[in-house]
Amino acid sequence: MRYASKQALLEQIEQEHEAFVELLQSIPRARYREPGVWGDDWTVLDLLAHLTEWEQMCLRWYREGRRGGSPVLPAPGYKWGQTPALNRAIWKKHHRESVAAVMARFETSYREILSLARRLSSDDLLVPGRFAWTRKLPLSAYLGPNTCSHYRTAGKFLKRWQRKRGPG
Repeated sequence: MRYASKQALLEQIEQEHEAFVELLQSIPRARYREPGVWGDDWTVLDLLAHLTEWEQMCLRWYREGRRGGSPVLPAPGYKWGQTPALNRAIWKKHHRESVAAVMARFETSYREILSLARRLSSDDLLVPGRFAWTRKLPLSAYLGPNTCSHYRTAGKFLKRWQRKRGPG
């Protein structure tokens, strides 16, 4: 998605995160480990860990690129066509973590990526090729999919899961 302005990007990130968190809060924490949310019987916690890990990868890409490096996208050992395998590796890495740990990391990661987006200039966010590592794309082409678009998609998974599972 293309963003008309820095403000439009920030508003999308904040609104989609708020909507996702509101939906998340409607689910009793006792159900956070129930399977079936997405993919291979992912749980709510697995989904949260997934969102967090992708935000952190995006932050890593930015930091490495700012230092003059060429970040490995999407992650070391994976190409873009291998995202299902990468997502499975993320699931394996975080599947057994506690509710408290996953929730804390999810909120910390959100604050971190939002802070980055707020402090960057409009040109930094919206001008294609502003950073060598983004090539012909603007940074927002990486931030958007790993924040607002991801929250929206995750929200759809949660809603579908809730309809199948029924209330509380």
